[in-house]
Amino acid sequence: MLGKKILYTISSASHLAYCKTMADSFITYNADYQVIICLADQIMGRFDPAAFAPHQLITVDSMQIPDFEAMSERYDIIELSCALKPFAGLYILEKYQPDCLVYLDSDIQVYDSFVQLEEQLNNYSIIVTPHFSKPLPADPCVPRERDILRHGLYNGGFFFLKNDPVAISFLTWWGSHLVDEGYLNYAEGMGRDQNWLNFLPLFFTNVLVGKDFAGVNVAYWNLHERTISRVNNRYKVNDTTPLVFLHISGYSFDQPELLSKHQNRYDLNQLPILKEMLHQYREAVLANSHARFSSMECAYARKKKKSMGIMKTINRLIRPFGIRVSDI
Repeated sequence: MLGKKILYTISSASHLAYCKTMADSFITYNADYQVIICLADQIMGRFDPAAFAPHQLITVDSMQIPDFEAMSERYDIIELSCALKPFAGLYILEKYQPDCLVYLDSDIQVYDSFVQLEEQLNNYSIIVTPHFSKPLPADPCVPRERDILRHGLYNGGFFFLKNDPVAISFLTWWGSHLVDEGYLNYAEGMGRDQNWLNFLPLFFTNVLVGKDFAGVNVAYWNLHERTISRVNNRYKVNDTTPLVFLHISGYSFDQPELLSKHQNRYDLNQLPILKEMLHQYREAVLANSHARFSSMECAYARKKKKSMGIMKTINRLIRPFGIRVSDI
């Protein structure tokens, strides 16, 4: 039986509407957790942190990360937010002493309890999920399996840790790389934080790779093996497994009829239940002051350069299809 339980996420001010939406949905089904939003930004009087209650908001400067200044000069805001995951995790484990710690990206919506995942921590220290566990269709659509090789086998938008020496050792090791090796450069094999997770089941014991967790981390990259349905007003995956959470990566509020800008395999109009869910999610984020937060510039991180060279050419060619080759 786990005692103190914490969920954390990391965000710049511009994504706080997503954070609150995710946190509210999580607490709806997991009321015994504390939620901590780690702000990779400064408040600067732009909003009231108390507005996020009961969730707690802490700023990155309060974590006293030794290499943070260099990291903020080295990385753009997405790279920086990803690179802060292990450092924020270590800070929370030390300061708040939870029995378990969950990380979720801000672009996630929760639909059920994490209790079955918690039960796995009786035997494991770390839980991660692969992007998928069955081969993708043999078609020319994206993402392809080679794209997953570039980005990493396991999705960094979710991990679950027991507060023990194995998890602490993992976060310490991960952080040692993300100080200066958390950037995006496909030519160098760098995919921000995710590629490093490939080593996780090799370097550490008590790691559970949740390849059979059909209801966990459902997203555009694994819809070929997971079908969402509604049974008795609850969402199910493959008709039997409760949908725990949906990872809404690449969904644009400006183009709500597209499932994700990172894929072209699925037409959202052919997925009416998922389309309805995404539209409900969009309304929830908008209601959490998305318009106000999205215009806020980050006080840290170098400005992201515009796409150049081959990636710029590829994105220009596929733009008419409503997709963009980018991140997973």
